[in-house]
Formats: sequence, C-alpha cells, structure tokens
Amino acid sequence: MALHRRTLLRTGLAGGIAALAGCSNSLAGGSEGATFADWLYAPGTVADTDHYLSLRYEPAAIADRAGEFDGDVYDALRAFGSDARDTAGFRFAGTDAHLLFGKNSVLTADFEASEVVSTLKDDEFVAAGSYGGFEQYLGPDENTAVGVDSDAVIVARSSGIFGSGVQAPRILQAIADAHNGDTERYADASADFETLTGALGDGALQSARTHPETDETDTENGEFAGEVARGIDSTLTDEGIETTFALVFTDESAVDAVAVEDWVAANRNDGTFATFESVEVSTDGRTVLVTGTEPTAEYDFYLRDF
Repeated sequence: MALHRRTLLRTGLAGGIAALAGCSNSLAGGSEGATFADWLYAPGTVADTDHYLSLRYEPAAIADRAGEFDGDVYDALRAFGSDARDTAGFRFAGTDAHLLFGKNSVLTADFEASEVVSTLKDDEFVAAGSYGGFEQYLGPDENTAVGVDSDAVIVARSSGIFGSGVQAPRILQAIADAHNGDTERYADASADFETLTGALGDGALQSARTHPETDETDTENGEFAGEVARGIDSTLTDEGIETTFALVFTDESAVDAVAVEDWVAANRNDGTFATFESVEVSTDGRTVLVTGTEPTAEYDFYLRDF
C-alpha cells in the first residue's frame, strides 16, 4: 500500500515499591541482547488476532533534534503516545524509549520508581499486588493498569486497538510474562516477525508487524505479492535521517527485487522517496531492504496504511 508523507498525522496514533532509579536498554532495537521484541506477546494471547503493529521510538533523542524536524511532524511525535507518558509522569524529552502496541506502552527512562508511584496515587490509582517483578496499580476506572519495576513502566489499557474488551490487568500481565519469557512471544509464534525484527537496526524510530500474505503486486503503491511482514527503521545521522524499509516475503523464491526497484523509481519524483538523496535496494535471504537518507526537515514517520 502507498506510503505517503504525513502518514503519522493521519493515523492519529497519536506504596509497595522501593525508590529505585530506573534506566534500561531493554527496549533497544536490533537483534542482539534484550530488545523491544521481548515485550511483545504472541498475537492471540489477549485477543483474537493473527497480526498487530508495534512502534518503538526514542523521545529523548528526537527532542535533542527538535529544531531540525518539520514543526507539524515534531508536534505529532510529541503527541504520539503522550497519554501513557502522562500516566507515568514522564516528559517527552525525559523518556529514553517508548514501545507502543495498541494503546499499550512500555517506557524506559532515568526515573525513580517512588516518583512514578506518587504520580499514580495522585491520580487515584490503587495498589493491586505484584506480578512478574512489577508492582501493579489499577486506575479508578479500572481500564488502565500500570506495572512498575526498577527499569521500566508498563501502561496497559482495556481499550487497546486489538485488546478491546480485555481487562487491563490481564494485558499488563501478558506483557510482563513476555518480558520474562514466561509466555510465547510474537517472534516465537511467527517466524516472519522474527525475520523482520532481525533485519531492523537500532534506529530512533521503528515500526514492525506481520500481515496477511499480499496476493498481487502493485509497484506504484508499494504492494508486493508474497510479502508477509514489513518494518521501518529510521536512524538519526549527521546528514539527516537514514530510513530502511524491510520487506519480508514468504520465502526467497517469492522475492521480487525488480518490482521493489520499480516501486522506488515510481516514487522518486513525487511520493515516498521524493526527498531522499539516494536509495539503495538490497536483498538478504527472503528480506528486501530499501535504504535512503533525507534531510531531517523532510522526514515523516512512514507507516503503512494497515
């Protein structure tokens, strides 16, 4: 499907604990060590779905470059997931990493757990025991559950995009179980997602998801027969922002790098790649990588129209 500029703006995705300082890289990108994928439970764990979208970004790193972004894009990035940060009492510029899926979030920062708990209690959250190393707090409407440990804060909501009707504490516990390796993770359940996350780097803005196999190729709109997963990895550089689109196919025989090159060519003058200084297409097994760099002021958080 087409990847148009300003897609982010259109999506609208817009007691009992010690005072320990939190600072963790457990939301890192890439495929080595603890990564954001470790927090993602398998589709179907809390709702009847085969696929879902995960988004990971680094607010503090983005805030450091605030003046370089287009104003509307930067404002949208600040608003993106702000309800979860507000719940935990985190500032945008003070949040190291934010993982968002549905309306559920995992946050890492340099924080005092006792201060998060104080914020929650001021908002009438009540302690709900511990689970999987996290102290749990339940909001006054019981639609929000928060888990706090020394390294991260989980914010789970009953009204998530794919979790509607599922109680927030159950979602919180599923996230904690995934993090602890006590339940099947997305990458365990889906070889396609495992391949995708293994192809992503450690950029400041990332999206990743599997999807039903695409039936037909439409190069103008970036649709490719046999594609089963797509991710985007954007890295802040001295030259601007380097973005890689990772397209995973059913197997190597389904890969059509020529069609992907045609997509790039069709969108060089007016489309996804119009502001890119150069674009390179490469293959790695059943994954096609499209990488290019553009000025930060031209950047948009590219999201597929799911």
